[in-house]
Amino acid sequence: MICEFVIVGGGVHGLATAYQLARRGAQSVAVLEAKSVASGASGGFGERGVRANRRDLRELPLMAEANTIWPTLHEELGAPTGYRRTGGAYLIDGAAQTGFKGIEAAEVYARAHRALGVDVEVWDRERVRREYPGVSDAVHGASVVASDGVASHEATTQAYAQAARRLGVQVLEDTSVASLETDASGRVTAVVTDRDDRIAVTREVLLANNTGVRDLVLRTTGRDLPLWAFYPQAMRLSSSAVPVIPMLTGHESRPLSVKVLGEELMLSGGWRGRVTPAGGQPDEDRVRGNIAVLQSVFPYLTDLEVLGVDVSRAESASVDQIPVIGRCAPNLSVAAGWSGHGWAIAPAVSRHLAETLLHGSTSPMLAPFNPDRFH
Repeated sequence: MICEFVIVGGGVHGLATAYQLARRGAQSVAVLEAKSVASGASGGFGERGVRANRRDLRELPLMAEANTIWPTLHEELGAPTGYRRTGGAYLIDGAAQTGFKGIEAAEVYARAHRALGVDVEVWDRERVRREYPGVSDAVHGASVVASDGVASHEATTQAYAQAARRLGVQVLEDTSVASLETDASGRVTAVVTDRDDRIAVTREVLLANNTGVRDLVLRTTGRDLPLWAFYPQAMRLSSSAVPVIPMLTGHESRPLSVKVLGEELMLSGGWRGRVTPAGGQPDEDRVRGNIAVLQSVFPYLTDLEVLGVDVSRAESASVDQIPVIGRCAPNLSVAAGWSGHGWAIAPAVSRHLAETLLHGSTSPMLAPFNPDRFH
C-alpha cells in the first residue's frame, strides 16, 4: 500500500485533517486507528464545550475562526454535530487570593480577548444572581461569552469520518502502528502496523494519536516531547432540584465545569481518574470532591445522584498547557498535547494543518504551537 499522507489516530483532529487534505486535492490519505473511530478522547457520552472564554490567548485567533465554522459544520459534513450556541460563563469569587484573576482583573481579561476576536461581557454580582438564582453568595461576577456553546464530540468525530470516507480517505480501524521506517536523512518512508503491514509514505506522516505521540516520536527521532497522559473525570448526575444553569458554566478559581443535558447534569472541571495498569479508574474521593465543588457554587443542589462516571478516555497534556502542532522530522508532523481544551478549535486547526502539510510552510495561526518552542 502506498499513500501520500498517513495519519495516525482516528480522533477528531486526525479525521478532520484527513477530510481537509482530501477536500484540498490530496490523492491518497489513510487514517490508522488502533481501536475504532472516536474510541478515545474524541468520544464518549454528553457534550464538550465549544469555549473561547478564558482560553489561552495564543489559541484565541483559532477559536475566533472556529466560531465561524461550528454553526454550519453539520451542513458541510452532511451529518449532525450536536452543536448548540448556549453562551458560556466563568463565575468569579470576588477578589483573587493571589496576584492573578479575580473580579478586579475580569475587565482586563475581557479587553485582551476582545482584541483577539472574542467578544466578552463582564457581569456584576446582581446580573449573575438574576441569571443564576441560588448561586453561592461568594460569587461576585462573571465573564460571559455569548458565542460559546457545546457540541457532541462523538457525533462530530463520526461526521468527519463519514465525510472523509466520501472523499476517498481510507479509515483503517483496529490498526495499530508498530513503528515508523526512516531513511538516512530522517525522512519517514513507511508506517509499519502491528500486523507487519507496510504502508509506504510519499509525502507526510501526521501523528494525531494523542497519548501515543510521545513514544512514537521518541522511538523514531530520539526527540522527547514534554507530554504526558491523564484521564479526565466526566460525570452524569441527576438532581431533585431543578438546576438553573443556563449556559456552559465554569469557575475561574475552582475546578468546575458543568452543563445541563436534558434532565441530567454533566460535571467535570479538571478532576482526574486514578491511573492503573488497566487504564483510568474512578476515584471515590475525587468523585466526591467534584460534587462538593459543584454544591459549593450551587448550594441548592443538595440531592444529587451519580448516574455514571467515565475516566476511561485518556488525554495528553503539554508542559505549557497549549497544543504541540508541527514538524518533528523532515516529513513527520504531530498534533497532540491538547491539555483538555483542544476540542473546540479542531475545525480551525484542521484547515490550517492541512494547508501546512500540503504546502510545507507553517500557517501563522499554528506558529505558537510548533514543537521547536521547547528547544
